[in-house]
Amino acid sequence: MAILQISQIQVRRGLNQDLPQLASGELGWSLDTRQLYIGNGTVSEGAVTEGVTEILTEYSAFNFTSGIQSNVSLLTSNVSTININIGTLGSQINALQLGQFTSNTTTLTAATSGLITTLPLTNSVINYSLIQNGTNQRTGFIRLSRQGSTVSYDEEYDETGTTDIVFSVTANATQANLNYTTTSVTNLSWQTRTI
Repeated sequence: MAILQISQIQVRRGLNQDLPQLASGELGWSLDTRQLYIGNGTVSEGAVTEGVTEILTEYSAFNFTSGIQSNVSLLTSNVSTININIGTLGSQINALQLGQFTSNTTTLTAATSGLITTLPLTNSVINYSLIQNGTNQRTGFIRLSRQGSTVSYDEEYDETGTTDIVFSVTANATQANLNYTTTSVTNLSWQTRTI
């Protein structure tokens, strides 16, 4: 018949102030504070620092409540800031989608050039539609960006017949000017959207 033997394993223990330096991987129990420690080992063994590391228990001397509350407050503040930013971005998107268009129509006489409109803001989109000689149609848009008196712009359009109108943009420190040159009578409609 097999002999059953029960062994008891104990760890170092004592008052917290009396716990000795623990060997690498050795456990130590503080009887008075109910804290559990493990020895770090030596630097030559690969330990970052010599000494002991506390193993967290319900009696560990950390103020979790205070730390959690400050983190919750910080997160709440960040969520509020994010919500404000989302609201602002939503308003800007709505403004772009809704258009904030101003609509205009005019008839440009043959063999003339001149100013069509001024744009005081820094970024604009101009959607236009024109008819020349009663039949040739052109629709497109001009995107422009002004930085002081420097302006950059590009134009995209489709035509059903060749039109001879040429658009150009000039600028000064306060506005951009949409100009034209044409040799034919042109009925022009356009919408300006500032961004």
